[in-house]
Amino acid sequence: GKVEGLEDVSYLTYEDVFRLNEVPKRLTVVGGGAIGCELSQAFARLGSKVTLISERLLPNNEKECGELLEKVFEQEHIRVIKGKLISVRVPSDKLGHVAECAMADGSIQNVLGDEVIMAVGRQPNTHISGLDEIGVKIGPRGGFKVSGRLETTVKGIYAAGDCLAYKQFAHFGSFQGAIAARNILLPSASSGDTIIPACTFTSPEVAS
Repeated sequence: GKVEGLEDVSYLTYEDVFRLNEVPKRLTVVGGGAIGCELSQAFARLGSKVTLISERLLPNNEKECGELLEKVFEQEHIRVIKGKLISVRVPSDKLGHVAECAMADGSIQNVLGDEVIMAVGRQPNTHISGLDEIGVKIGPRGGFKVSGRLETTVKGIYAAGDCLAYKQFAHFGSFQGAIAARNILLPSASSGDTIIPACTFTSPEVAS
């Protein structure tokens, strides 16, 4: 859902966080997926006082992985708030932000920080001018709807990788792109949907 006040706060993403010129004293990371966990640990080791907001760490992995990482974060003084971000506001002194979190027990917990990173996943930019007019349809996940050959709902137009809003990994995107090209050129039919290795680059790493 929409986070109240987010538009009024200068938040960072996994892309522009690397343009920071100095390490924030207090960093709030929203999202306990791979990117959120990686950035939390990296900035904590660089000297930031990090608070990570997420109902669960590494929700796409086995529960034990997130539980182990939470213990590691505790040892490294990374504060984990098991709640859901509902609002962000600029405090009266105009310094940093106040993040309001709804906890599972119904209580509200506030987090103070200087910078906030939104690491809650990505949505593909599928609303490209002209595609809707010619009949290219969007699937339920927000990505292009494709057949088992990676062909969209318009004959002759294919899609692969992140724009399908499926497995958003660079190595899978390039692999699936090659499969789509093969489907176009040869009488083959494959979506490239196979077992894909993945790794979360925390310490310890989490691989699957």
